[in-house]
Amino acid sequence: MTKFQIPEGTKDLILDEALSKKQLIVNLEKLLDRWGYREVMTPTLEYFSTFLVGFDEVNEEDSYKFIDKNGRILTLRQDMTIPIARLVSTKFKDTNLPLRLRYCAQVFTVLESLAGNQNEETDLGVELVGEDTNCADLEILTIAMEALMVLDKKNFTLEIGNIDFFNEACIGMSEEDKEKLANLIDNKTLPELSEFVKKLDIDENKQKFFNQLPWLNGGLEILEEAKKYVVSDKQIQILDSIKELTNALIELGYKKYITIDLGKVPRLNYYTGIIFEGFVSGVGYGVLSGGRYDKLIAKFNRDLPSIGFSIKLDRLLTVVKPKLDYKERKIVHYPKDKMIKAITISKELRKDSIVSLNRKDSIEDIEIEVV
Repeated sequence: MTKFQIPEGTKDLILDEALSKKQLIVNLEKLLDRWGYREVMTPTLEYFSTFLVGFDEVNEEDSYKFIDKNGRILTLRQDMTIPIARLVSTKFKDTNLPLRLRYCAQVFTVLESLAGNQNEETDLGVELVGEDTNCADLEILTIAMEALMVLDKKNFTLEIGNIDFFNEACIGMSEEDKEKLANLIDNKTLPELSEFVKKLDIDENKQKFFNQLPWLNGGLEILEEAKKYVVSDKQIQILDSIKELTNALIELGYKKYITIDLGKVPRLNYYTGIIFEGFVSGVGYGVLSGGRYDKLIAKFNRDLPSIGFSIKLDRLLTVVKPKLDYKERKIVHYPKDKMIKAITISKELRKDSIVSLNRKDSIEDIEIEVV
């Protein structure tokens, strides 16, 4: 028998799952609209060269690629930040800054299906373009908090770090060693990290810093603890900047949701400053991620500081249930000659119920069933 299957890493959404996702989109977009973020849409297909410009390195095996009729390489977009950077540099040249943009779009990455990964996901996010102040960082972090509240009003956390805290200690190091170090720290592979640090041509203070970095996560007290291990004055300034932001978030009422992770080293290599990741109860990995990327748009010939985040909506569908805005569901059964009457009755019932029609020739008049 022929099996009609879908590709690995993709998923059909039906009934309550589809409704849950739609409600998440509507509620989050309503939030972002009220913050003044305006929607943009970009093509699902981009030139592969666009992503080669945006990313310092691209693993081609992670991309879906095609050849167009002119021999140019196309790709399904892997994230939305790169297309937004391209868009800002081409479509918003004469627009006053800052730009507040939002999107909801499918993104595609070739991942190991055995790990339960989805190769197609829906990203919903925001980008604040043209401001490099702590005020911009605070605005985006506050919106991230409010978005997480839409997802789960009580049980969520927002981990905050800064990629420059790591980068500052890597000055003078080869890109190969830096990338290896970042992977070991991000994965918290501690024994291998210790052995690798010993092989690096760095002083004892830096060795101690890198070995301690995966442990520098937890409550707000971590910001003071981390000062024992810094290797430059710039790192002190970074810690003070994070503390300024977290103090502002505390004043706004978000203290119980904040955690610090100074060992957060994301794989996306366009981040330049503050980075953050949101978690909700019942989901074993991050559902929201973002940060500052002040050098990315310059690669597309327009030098603009930026910060933003995206939410992986599909990761939430195991824990988010649809909220029904009606009292009950009803079926109006009718015989063949009473369809007009059935439609008239059902129109009135739909004011506070979901109502479907069912032809039933074994009855003589309208029957209403509550289900």
